[in-house]
Amino acid sequence: MSNIKLKILKLRRILMRLQKMWAGWRNASKKVYFYHRTSEYRKMWQLIAEKQGARFAVLDDDIWEIELNGRRTRIFNHQLEFDNPVTLGMAGKKPLIHRLLREKGISVPEHIVFNLLELNKGYEFLSKYTKGCVIKPANNTHAGDGVTTHIQTKKEVRKAAILASLYCPDILMEPQIAGECYRLLVLGGRMVHAVRRSGPRLRGDNLSTVIELINAENSRLRREGKDILKIDRDCLFTLDWQGLSLNSIPEKERAFIVKTVNDPFGRNTELRTVYNETVTHLICDSVRKSAEDAARILKSDFVGVDLIMSDPSAPLNESGGVINEVNTTPALHHHYDINVERFPEPAVEALSLLLNRAQSSLNL
Repeated sequence: MSNIKLKILKLRRILMRLQKMWAGWRNASKKVYFYHRTSEYRKMWQLIAEKQGARFAVLDDDIWEIELNGRRTRIFNHQLEFDNPVTLGMAGKKPLIHRLLREKGISVPEHIVFNLLELNKGYEFLSKYTKGCVIKPANNTHAGDGVTTHIQTKKEVRKAAILASLYCPDILMEPQIAGECYRLLVLGGRMVHAVRRSGPRLRGDNLSTVIELINAENSRLRREGKDILKIDRDCLFTLDWQGLSLNSIPEKERAFIVKTVNDPFGRNTELRTVYNETVTHLICDSVRKSAEDAARILKSDFVGVDLIMSDPSAPLNESGGVINEVNTTPALHHHYDINVERFPEPAVEALSLLLNRAQSSLNL
């Protein structure tokens, strides 16, 4: 890379950092992070303690203690007393996890790791996966920070790499994977719950094209004052892996996914995965075992295994699905609907396991 190109790249990186600082100051992303949910988590754990007949004590605004029959555990907002620092540190290293899982025969994305001075590696990778790629920081990020999806041009590779480099000097690049996002919660070596970010779905009538069905649905959404379905790269990619295009005429009653993400702002950067459907009953034994094996390989007692797959009833190597991340200290608010449930049932199981493992506090 020439000195001039290097200076331009550094300048672009500085400008992007300033833009992010400004956006963060204005809270332009409108993201809700864990620290915004402290009151939700406190109420959740209070209710669970009450259900278990346990004592709930507030040690600080976001640190609580639950004690039952002389055994106690402490909670820091969404974080529980599972896993050691080594396990937590390993989970944040995405390329390492990819390698460890692949060595055991578990499906993970094809990928490369490069830095901002090695953009040609990214360009070459893109040439192999022209339908789209994903770029993200290689280590120690969460909540979509630094992630860009549906990358299709060299210019977009450069921009996405600059964004990722603000979080980590090592940059991970993967192909865009066909399917929807799932999280399988593994507790004590066993999958106990699964959720999915379900995209909007429509049904064919054997008469209308996909674009006509989308337009009809958008007319209804507008009348109801809701966000419409935007036709963007996510839409086109999602249709493509289902063997459809905007001009296809789906068979009568054929259900199809329009998009995997319906962001009203049409963004493809730093989008958090918000799960909206419980799908524990849909997960086949093979996929369940893959998630549990991933937890064992990491030696984690409490982990959210993130997958992308088009068919949860088929093994990953048959559907083309992958495990794309493992998340220690998984946030339990993903695993219940606060509007209809008092607390997530997996949280009750997690508390029981922690209390069973805890030493008696009677003499402390």
